[in-house]
Amino acid sequence: MEYISDSFEKAKKSESVEIINDFLIKLGKNPKPDYLEFIKYFINETEEDIHEKIKLNLVYALGEIGSLTKITDNYLQKLINIYYTSDRWVRNEIIQAIKKISKKSKLNESIIGLLGIALNDDYLPIKLSALEVLRNFKIFPNSILRNFFQVLNSKESEILDLCRRLLKSVSLETQSIFESLNSSDNYKILKTRAIRSLLLINFESIFNLESFREKIFNSGWDNSFKENYLTQIDTFQRILLKTL
Repeated sequence: MEYISDSFEKAKKSESVEIINDFLIKLGKNPKPDYLEFIKYFINETEEDIHEKIKLNLVYALGEIGSLTKITDNYLQKLINIYYTSDRWVRNEIIQAIKKISKKSKLNESIIGLLGIALNDDYLPIKLSALEVLRNFKIFPNSILRNFFQVLNSKESEILDLCRRLLKSVSLETQSIFESLNSSDNYKILKTRAIRSLLLINFESIFNLESFREKIFNSGWDNSFKENYLTQIDTFQRILLKTL
């Protein structure tokens, strides 16, 4: 600890971005819970122009430390603030840091909301990183189902493959899927291809599928959308029947 304290004092007194970044990388490569006090300093005390040049490694170090110990909401809020003012490389590092932090800390609603935004980022690695974070949940957060439906419209095989693995490892109830589709006309989001993906990923039982079908049949959805869902469900039901 004495050696790292000396390095901290050197970085603290230095105006060299290179020295500060080297120190933060050192923290990340050999993380310890006690190092949070160093992270706190560089979050709160560095000038804005320096902060912009060290934030990538600051996020990296925080994520590595967060994989070992609980991270409080004030650090999570800092990640959110940085996300909205950063390029795609920093944004991706933030989502990867959140994945590490989620192993030891409960993610609050603000962070879950950020994950929803990340799911629809234009940069593919950020989408993939956000899906990976969701794999650490035991129950799928309903608050970002709308964002997840939008992801299902993707034509990227990597995205759809990860969606399948995600929904096999995280609990998502049929009722939750319908309620989210039914809310705010979310059912209009899914294109035909995405409807098929949703059915294939989440409905392995014909009994669960029939319950889902009844809810849609009795819904007040616009007829053209309702008919498309029912057509896809009927086709999938026939496929499942052949496997019995």
